[in-house]
Amino acid sequence: MNPEIYPIDLTVDRKVVSDILHGNRLMLLQYKYDPEIEKVVDDRVDQFMRILETQGNQKGQIAVIFHEKRTKKAWFSKSEEEICWEQWPVTINTVICRTENGIDQFLTQTKRIRKDMDDQLATCLLDIIRFVNDKKDHIPPITTSDINPFPFQIVIPDTADTWGTVLKRILTDPSQQI
Repeated sequence: MNPEIYPIDLTVDRKVVSDILHGNRLMLLQYKYDPEIEKVVDDRVDQFMRILETQGNQKGQIAVIFHEKRTKKAWFSKSEEEICWEQWPVTINTVICRTENGIDQFLTQTKRIRKDMDDQLATCLLDIIRFVNDKKDHIPPITTSDINPFPFQIVIPDTADTWGTVLKRILTDPSQQI
């Protein structure tokens, strides 16, 4: 089974990256308040922000990946495997407004960036709503009464990784589970 992939690309002011990631993550997870999930989101967003700040990157990637647990039967044993059914890779390009050309240009640049960012975020949120409402056939049945019935991970790939290698590593190494 190939997972559904819904890529999101955003160019945003570096000052608001954390707020945007929190908003998108919480919208994708669509959960009732759960302090554990909130902590996972906070930790991953903080990790993402540290990577951007310490490496001086202007571009970063983060993804939410959903799984379902299935029982895998062999001849004389049973084991549990996790099958990825949906991925939301988000690429964030950051911009920093510079003041070296004067305050007027700075204000004009900031205003333009904020307008572009607002338009992108509105489009992004509408796309998420459309994807979630229109594409439901791939979602496995809910088999638990947990607050969050589907295991998920929030992953940040290394700069040398591709989404394919990240997904493969996650699915083959259970120690990376959240």
